[in-house]
Amino acid sequence: LKCAASLPYPERANHTRSKMGDLKTVIEANNAKFMACFKANDMKGLANLYTEDCKLMPTGMETQHGKQGPVKVFQGAWDGGVREVQLIVEECGPMGSDLVYERSTYVMKAGDGSVADTGKYVVIWKKVDGSWFMHIDIFNTNKA
Repeated sequence: LKCAASLPYPERANHTRSKMGDLKTVIEANNAKFMACFKANDMKGLANLYTEDCKLMPTGMETQHGKQGPVKVFQGAWDGGVREVQLIVEECGPMGSDLVYERSTYVMKAGDGSVADTGKYVVIWKKVDGSWFMHIDIFNTNKA
């Protein structure tokens, strides 16, 4: 495997686009698991998509540390009437060999399908034992 920076420009650009496409596919697959867990009210399953020492930084709350953070935050959304979360990946890229960033948007929907919230987020993904997990997750509502 060649380092993309050592390749001639056209080949380097194609290599970089290919790698970004692969990363986006991995992130979208993990996000699909997140959305399915949330929709099933499986907050422990959802928390298993995070690292053991994850940090969650939601709007209006202190930073939540560890796997109880996602359980607390997303169970709170469920208890508040949210029944579906849609995650839309806008940008992602490598940050070394074991970290990836994701910049995306979300839509939260109530049980009747109405939009409960929209916003944006950034996740730092961390590779642990060959698998990708959410490590740092910060999100903000678009509501004023």
